[in-house]
Amino acid sequence: FFLIIHLGEIDTLNEKYQAQASIEARWPMELNKLSLHLSNDDQKRLIDGKSISLSNYIQTNWHPQLYIENTFGDLKEQIRYTAKKSKENNHIYICEHRDIKGLFWEKLELHHFPSDVQDLSISIASMFYDDKVILLADPNHLSGVNREAFVDQQEWSLYEHVDTQQRFIKEFIFEDNDEDEENDENIQLNYKNNNENRKRSILTVTCHAARRSNYFYWNGYSLILLITLASFCIFAIPPHFTGNRIQISCTLLLTSITFRWTMNRSLPTISYLTTMDKYAIMCIFHLVIHCIWHAIIGFLIFRNTSDAVVTSKTGLASLDR
Repeated sequence: FFLIIHLGEIDTLNEKYQAQASIEARWPMELNKLSLHLSNDDQKRLIDGKSISLSNYIQTNWHPQLYIENTFGDLKEQIRYTAKKSKENNHIYICEHRDIKGLFWEKLELHHFPSDVQDLSISIASMFYDDKVILLADPNHLSGVNREAFVDQQEWSLYEHVDTQQRFIKEFIFEDNDEDEENDENIQLNYKNNNENRKRSILTVTCHAARRSNYFYWNGYSLILLITLASFCIFAIPPHFTGNRIQISCTLLLTSITFRWTMNRSLPTISYLTTMDKYAIMCIFHLVIHCIWHAIIGFLIFRNTSDAVVTSKTGLASLDR
């Protein structure tokens, strides 16, 4: 059972976010093993179906050795254990209550930036392999997220829905080169069999946040569009002033390129183009075409006129319009 209590700043540039969460893990245990370390009062309360606190549980009893997989930097943890008798099957269950707070790493998918929806996940795993511990989501206690305690509400919209996914990762064993050569074949065979069977169970809980894109539409898309539209004003200059036309076109081109670099500072280095990248590059190509056109029309005027001057009634002026 996961509950994301507090969700802090989402750092798009460094692909990490801050969060505070509460995690509860349960597993069954025989009463006779647990009662050896309990007082008579605790045993009576446990049999009556009440929850009891286990202060020194991990020192004398088995536990799944859980850890957070995608933590980033120092993680603050507070762990406590309780025991309670289930009303459904009368079994004794040990519950590990883990309160965590820190930074978590998350690979952000920015194909649709700035109208993107990001998955913010916390993955918990066990030090034991899947032959001893398999992590499963509790169908009776659904995970959730506190939408009110979200710091970045001005930049993101947090959804209420939470996903839970179970997965397994392979564990690789490194060979020891100090073994005898005559046993190499048997050792390699054992390594191969162990590698195929040794896996760790991981449970990932994911909430979803949509970026509020109004800022980028007004300060990104609209400004790039205005720079591109300004290039059409150059056609008001007579076509025989080729130098002035090309100079203004190149200025707008460099302005558009610089503006794109400025916008990309808020994004990590990625190997694909976002939606805004495609839009900005399309506008840059439009400005490049204008520069090429002004150079071509200037060359035609220089070649086909004696004084390199055209009037509004000439064919080249009509072609330029």
